[in-house]
Amino acid sequence: MGEELRVAHVTDIHVQRAPRAAQLGGKRLLGAANLYVGGRRSHFTVATQQALARDLPGTHPDLVLCTGDLTALSTRQEFDEAHDLLAPVFSAQPTVVIPGNHDVYTRRAWLERRLEDRFGAWTGTGDWPRLHLPVEGVAVVAVDVCVPGLASAGAIDEAQLDGLDSLLADKRLEGRFVFVMLHYPLRSRRGERYGPARRALRHAERLEAVLAHHADTVDAILHGHEHHGFRTALPSPHGDIPILNPGAAGYAFMPQRKRTAHFCVYVLRDGRLAEVERYAFDGMRFLPEEGGAWATGG
Repeated sequence: MGEELRVAHVTDIHVQRAPRAAQLGGKRLLGAANLYVGGRRSHFTVATQQALARDLPGTHPDLVLCTGDLTALSTRQEFDEAHDLLAPVFSAQPTVVIPGNHDVYTRRAWLERRLEDRFGAWTGTGDWPRLHLPVEGVAVVAVDVCVPGLASAGAIDEAQLDGLDSLLADKRLEGRFVFVMLHYPLRSRRGERYGPARRALRHAERLEAVLAHHADTVDAILHGHEHHGFRTALPSPHGDIPILNPGAAGYAFMPQRKRTAHFCVYVLRDGRLAEVERYAFDGMRFLPEEGGAWATGG
């Protein structure tokens, strides 16, 4: 069978804590109204998040990758609670974390680097993109496409695109399975460019061009942001690159709406993606998805 590595992928946990009145301003006021007045708060629950922290270690990952949105409104209280919940999980094996748009929900949270302040042991430091060599046989290229703003759109600048182009040519990637992590989807579940623009990544076509140019190096693209998981692919002259989204890991159990939380485990054998295990929350615990990964939809 060859050597096996198990790589867990979690995203969009959305730890929530009601902000104080003094913290309500600008975009956070709109977001808090959506959560606490509009009812979106009920979409994510502490019960699910606690089950995630309890059950994920039982899948025996050799590596954990988190593609952002650990918090809902990026307050310090939320980051503290997210750290209390997730640090024991992330510390149990090598882990890589990148920000989601909710982790830089306000300009102050972004400027203060609140995610890195609490999760810096797993984000790394330095300019983006960042290269991680967490376990033998695997390389992780972490891309940050999240910026604060009233819309939920992301962006990537020329400096990071140039850096990614250079990094994907780095000889340290040779002989390793290469994951590229970013928060925003490049493609929808149907394979077309992801939209609408207010929720999508600006200049996604430029990022796709860099990744397609290095398709002989990039083995899988991981993302979050879209709470209903799916698998699609980025076409390239060298063949399709898998794009994988497990779906939100903090989602409430809502069977009447066919919604629940998920995370994935990617099984690597002999340097290849041999299998995808997807786990679904049944209201009490996370169990292997009935019928196989993505068989039940989002």
